[in-house]
Amino acid sequence: MTLIKMSYKGFVFNVNPSSIKSDFSKKIETKVIPFGFGKSTEVCRLPVVISGSGKFCGADAGEKAHELMRIFEKGGASYLFAPHIAPMKAFFTDLSMSVNAEEDCVDYTFSFTEECTEKKSRYSFGYTYARRGENLYDIANRCSVKSEKLFEANDYMDMFSVQEGDKVWLR
Repeated sequence: MTLIKMSYKGFVFNVNPSSIKSDFSKKIETKVIPFGFGKSTEVCRLPVVISGSGKFCGADAGEKAHELMRIFEKGGASYLFAPHIAPMKAFFTDLSMSVNAEEDCVDYTFSFTEECTEKKSRYSFGYTYARRGENLYDIANRCSVKSEKLFEANDYMDMFSVQEGDKVWLR
């Protein structure tokens, strides 16, 4: 399986970060009702936070690090493309770098926070990436698409032959 290279605002990571983590969370509200019982309800889904770390090595490591700092300073939201993650509009919210002179490398950590000012359907790219353990039925449910449509739009032997990280066309 060929992984896409991570990119943001035209900056393409020549080597994907060594770790990429996605944090999904929801806000839950608990109310106390008479006789000491509590009732919890789901209020909303919170913005996804994508974080990770990696290193730039070689003669152009410093240049790549400075370009990434420039993009961080620029501000504003843009589309984040990363392996195994559906494309999303996000803010570049955290960047930390340290120089490792012995290895001629720049180590970095980052985080992006999803922009949630508009509805998700406005950002449809026409595809998604399969998550661990998903089949076409699961993906259809997650993306609000009919499973038959997914089967027709993709080249799978059956509904269960999807592998983690596969690019699955929704149209």
